[in-house]
Amino acid sequence: MIKKYIEFMKEAKEKTGNLYKYGCVMIEVPVSNWDEITSWIDPNDIYDGGDSTHGIQKNPHVTILYGLHDDVTEDMVKSVFEKFDEDIHIEVDGVGIFENKDFDVVKFNVNPDGALQHLFDELSKFPNSNEYPEYKPHITLCYIKKGLGNKYVKPDYKYTVNNVNKVCYSMANGKKIYFEI
Repeated sequence: MIKKYIEFMKEAKEKTGNLYKYGCVMIEVPVSNWDEITSWIDPNDIYDGGDSTHGIQKNPHVTILYGLHDDVTEDMVKSVFEKFDEDIHIEVDGVGIFENKDFDVVKFNVNPDGALQHLFDELSKFPNSNEYPEYKPHITLCYIKKGLGNKYVKPDYKYTVNNVNKVCYSMANGKKIYFEI
């Protein structure tokens, strides 16, 4: 999955000159001890990819949907959240990895509770090129050199952030719109 995403992003940059070909809606997750958590990562294990999109992540978030077309407006995205009246709780259920040809991704596994799944389903009604119909929310911690990710797996790690309410719509043109729900 990550391999396809990286290839997709490289192709988008080549075709458009922008890093993003599509828009993305994310829930910002205020992890108060993010620096402490990411300090678990051995600096010698970090895969930097030669660009700013790899390494240790600086902005913890859960992606709701990547792949929104450029005709999906700010108002369209906001309309989904205006109708939304649930609380969002981010429940981390272990540290896992995605393996890729070039690197491993260390991530928090996030339970796809009803609120996150509902938002994914609603945003998926807009024009998009999402290739992953099954929603698997996560919070990326870091990109690690290939084969080293397993040493960071912690299936028993639990963490909860309640009442998350900050949303970012990162448009394909690079403009970021933040709003609260």
